[in-house]
Amino acid sequence: MMAAEMSGWPGRFIVRIVLLSRWAMVPLFLGLAFALVLLVVAFAARLWAFALQIFSLTETAVIMELLNLIDLVLVGGLMVIVIQSGYENFVEQIDRRQAPESPAWMMRISFFELKLKLFASLMAIAAITLLKALMRLETDVSETQVRWLMAASVLFLAAYAVLAFTERFAGTSRRAE
Repeated sequence: MMAAEMSGWPGRFIVRIVLLSRWAMVPLFLGLAFALVLLVVAFAARLWAFALQIFSLTETAVIMELLNLIDLVLVGGLMVIVIQSGYENFVEQIDRRQAPESPAWMMRISFFELKLKLFASLMAIAAITLLKALMRLETDVSETQVRWLMAASVLFLAAYAVLAFTERFAGTSRRAE
């Protein structure tokens, strides 16, 4: 009965509006692309400042700066995954013939693999944040903050494991059918 109700012009109009609404995501993806450019600028500025003071830093300070740079790189990679796969999942598929420079992984990545990549990036960022906090534990980080960071890391790990387990179970069920 519902299909019959949607066959008239009001139903077709609603379906058209719903389908066109996906294009509202484009400015958000463009904003993330611009934010990625700003992240590159922030990375370059941080790298330059690090290079200028390299000879006056302690070993711990060098490690902290390197962790900060790695953190920025991981966030940038996460942004690239979200921008490219988000556009393709929510707006429209990218024609590879018109974009030969697009990475090959985008053509073979499933939604499940995308979720695993996102979780892996988030876990790496959380782990680096925890490592930085542990290195600053003696100076300006409280034990409570470290506990919360450890809890967040364990939570990410548990969520990743549950996601992988459920996908493996669902994949087994699909193959059995």
